[in-house]
Amino acid sequence: MKIFKIIVILVLTSFSSLFAQSGYRVCDTENMVKKALQQDPNYAIERAKLNQFTSAYEATNSALKSSKGVPLYTIPVVVHVIHNYGYENIPKSQILDAIEHLNKSFQNLWDDSVDVNPPFKPIIADCQIEFKLAQIDPNGNCTDGITRTVSSLTYTASDNVKPLSNWPSNKYFNIWVVQDIASGAAGYAYYPGINPSVDGVVIRADYFGVGSNYAIRSMTHEAGHWLNLPHTWGSTNDPGLPQNCSNDDFVSDTPNTIGVANFSCNYNQITCNSLDNVENYMDYAGCHYMFTQGQKLRMHAALNSSQGGRNNLHTGNNLIATGTDLNYIPVACIPQADFNKDARFICEGSSVNFKDYTWKGDPTTWQWDFPGGTPSSSTDQNPVITYNTAGTYDVTLTVTNSAGSDTYVASSIINVSPATGQHSIPYYESFETITFPGTEWLIDNEAGNTWQLTTTAAKTGSNSVRIINHSGNGAGTIDALVTPGYDLTNIINATMTFELAFAVRSTSSTDQLKVYASSTCGEFWAIRYTKSGTALSTAGLVSASFVPTANQWRQETVNLNSVSYNNKPNIRFKFEYTQNSGNNIYIDDINITGTSTVGIQDVEFLATVNIYPNPSASNATTDFKLSEPNLVKVDILDISGRTVSTIANGYHVPGNYTYQISNEISAGTYFIRYTIGSNTITKKFIKL
Repeated sequence: MKIFKIIVILVLTSFSSLFAQSGYRVCDTENMVKKALQQDPNYAIERAKLNQFTSAYEATNSALKSSKGVPLYTIPVVVHVIHNYGYENIPKSQILDAIEHLNKSFQNLWDDSVDVNPPFKPIIADCQIEFKLAQIDPNGNCTDGITRTVSSLTYTASDNVKPLSNWPSNKYFNIWVVQDIASGAAGYAYYPGINPSVDGVVIRADYFGVGSNYAIRSMTHEAGHWLNLPHTWGSTNDPGLPQNCSNDDFVSDTPNTIGVANFSCNYNQITCNSLDNVENYMDYAGCHYMFTQGQKLRMHAALNSSQGGRNNLHTGNNLIATGTDLNYIPVACIPQADFNKDARFICEGSSVNFKDYTWKGDPTTWQWDFPGGTPSSSTDQNPVITYNTAGTYDVTLTVTNSAGSDTYVASSIINVSPATGQHSIPYYESFETITFPGTEWLIDNEAGNTWQLTTTAAKTGSNSVRIINHSGNGAGTIDALVTPGYDLTNIINATMTFELAFAVRSTSSTDQLKVYASSTCGEFWAIRYTKSGTALSTAGLVSASFVPTANQWRQETVNLNSVSYNNKPNIRFKFEYTQNSGNNIYIDDINITGTSTVGIQDVEFLATVNIYPNPSASNATTDFKLSEPNLVKVDILDISGRTVSTIANGYHVPGNYTYQISNEISAGTYFIRYTIGSNTITKKFIKL
């Protein structure tokens, strides 16, 4: 576009409409740039300086636009893989492909460039820019240009992932690969001049080196932004609007266009009184084939300006320092041992598949040690191990190549449960007497504060468990609390309730609590409950560090009446909390109940059990009707399942029976268990 504007027009977009039309994800560069300009006045100053420099550079270097051949600029690259051992932990082969795709795009080496519409073929640019993975890290150590960092922020990525792993942006082009971006975008970059701590590209793993034409070249699009190219319709993220004809992308040979809004590829599209260059990498078409010569010159200007430090990247000294110069002889790096497994929580007799995730250097030998496993050691790269005895076990991996070796010890990484859960139903837990965490209650913690036992507040008694979020764990941080196993053999219509106390600090809070259930000792989980934001809050908005009062608790219910859980010998639960600008969260009084199916014949008996008053501050009464002679036993159980008192035990003839529940038992929660022959039913009783 030929119109020059100093003011960059930036408009927020609605991603949802674009997704609905195509399934593709868009770029979020313009929205992120807009936020940065609002928050950092210096960024606007740097952008203005770069615009002035670019105009002068283009005026004196126009002959470079049509040059071809040997790359004039080499850019050292580091790829930071932010993962939680999911598909986003992409293999090195995919990273190498992504770098190759970048070079093909910037050097006009794609075979399909012949498909460019004939009017634009004369201005297809060989940008003469080469991207190379660094071979030397900022500390002078050997690297393959790839870092790997474990973090649940990969699910809600934005600038929040950049402090996890970040190399100097005036020496390396930083690329962060994640599973998902918080805005829903495929990727985003910042134009030169941004604060160095956030300079670079964040991109989804499924848009980095794989996928369709649009997906596989999305990294090219983001690298174009990083080198100061706006979208072809101008500096907004709203393609398809008629007013885009008056917007400016600061490039002389890209025709005015409203942009492609539906990821189509219409070579005959005319939107601003001239044929659109829909094949341009900086549009949203599904046929990314080219940069123009004008875009090439603009990117070269960015590489020669001090704004953003791009001018240092390709200097001879920096290429030597990063191991990307032509004379660098690659050396083997000491491998960094790492691995993944397909399950952490399993039942006795189950197997775990281990997969080597070693990075930095390629190992030639593997030595695994599996205490408690069968076999107990292995030299396979990806072994399968069976665990036959309940317990918690470590795993050790040592990898070696010609450069050296590295050992990774994962402590308490495998939790094996008995085939039958440790606790029977009914079960009640108020965290008064247990060891927490311990061998039964386990914690998966991302970072910072996590689930802890507290006496600060409780629904009943003195204790509850909580996470202190007011001081701020990182946005997207996930903390999970895994319960012991529960035996639901011969139990149907099971229900879990728990007491919750939580507050948000603003209406924009998206904190989320999920409760999962597993009938495989935790090997596979299914969501049974989820709430987030203000719906999760039991106390509205609280700006101070939240401590609940007695009336700020709410009972939540998890329905387990499903064939997945009925009559299963080991059911575990997982409370998973994801933090994002919320406050402290508390849980207390976990209560699991159900109906026994053992020998149930007398429906009238099961329907006529009564306890009254309930709750009771003094004596209480229980009665039932028996329709046929049988052995009868009535027990009072405490919350741990221990028998406190037996109030009936013997042969009973048909009739109505009434028993007193002694006032001598202390205040608390109890269960009254009625056993008549082989029939059992349990009722909850609260003594005040």
